[in-house]
Amino acid sequence: MPSTSQSPVIDSSNGLRRPRSLVFLHWATALLIALVIGIAFVRDGIEEKALRATLMNIHRSIGLTVALLAMARIVVRLAHRPLPPTADMSPLARLVAELAHLALYMLLMALPLIGWALSCAHGKPVSYFGLVTLPTIVEEDEDLADDLAEYHENAAWLLMALVGVHAAAALYHHFVRRDNVLRAMLPVRQS
Repeated sequence: MPSTSQSPVIDSSNGLRRPRSLVFLHWATALLIALVIGIAFVRDGIEEKALRATLMNIHRSIGLTVALLAMARIVVRLAHRPLPPTADMSPLARLVAELAHLALYMLLMALPLIGWALSCAHGKPVSYFGLVTLPTIVEEDEDLADDLAEYHENAAWLLMALVGVHAAAALYHHFVRRDNVLRAMLPVRQS
């Protein structure tokens, strides 16, 4: 049986809330995605090699953290399965929402793995915040690195698009449908 801190909380002013651990992981993931994307864009505009290398190492470590958070989110979701609905939706709308979430989770795990393989293909070691050097998962190969760079960039654009659609859907539910979908995932209690 889940602990009280992990179970959904019923609040008469909000309706159903998602488990606190899931809400925390959701917003931590969102923050880290914004950070890792921001670092990638900032790095592109910097000429100094040492600073570029430092930013890339931070980018890699945060990306790997996103993958770890995605795995934790899956564990939490499975532990609380089934999550009760926060809004009335048609079976088709619910299916689309589930497929979108599945695609997000897949990208949250695939992107860092592709990035890790990309670094290995470039012959660059991957360190997790300087604490541990991860094993090489592919041999050095510039042709493979070129392919992986393209996959990584395309997957990143797809992730950004899906995150945008996800955010737009949450705002649609909040402002148009006026249901509890967004409120159920807000990190603070709304009055």
